[in-house]
Amino acid sequence: MESENTLADKLISTYGRELEVLFKYIPYFSDKKNEFAKSYDGAQGESNLNFPVFDSTLLDFVKRASKMKLMNRNYPYVYSRHRIRTHEEERKYIESCTIRNVDDLRGFISKYVLEGMHRGPAWSEGAKEGIYLGVLSKFKELIDFYKKPG
Repeated sequence: MESENTLADKLISTYGRELEVLFKYIPYFSDKKNEFAKSYDGAQGESNLNFPVFDSTLLDFVKRASKMKLMNRNYPYVYSRHRIRTHEEERKYIESCTIRNVDDLRGFISKYVLEGMHRGPAWSEGAKEGIYLGVLSKFKELIDFYKKPG
């Protein structure tokens, strides 16, 4: 089993730069007043389809995150392995994560970013339910704790 310092070095070297880019979205996800998506209002013409119109900052976050090594296409295994079925269980597990759970954290953020490519409401669901905020905050906490001074 790898030591915590080895795991931390691996986290920082592999995902550190990517995460630094995503950390700038923490204040955005923290603001409870943000409306991450709204229904199309017909401003560009009538539509019989009901579809969400996403906030531009959320779209920017998703676009950046989806191109990163951080994404884990095997995210369903995180959910099945830990028997996670609800948003409350997700939030509790994210809060309890340690440096040994980096792949699990990747799975949580990946679920909402990657699922949103096929099921639109997933992007705003990840924001509204606090999953993006929880994962980014936990990564920041871990990196800040293990980062070597200097």
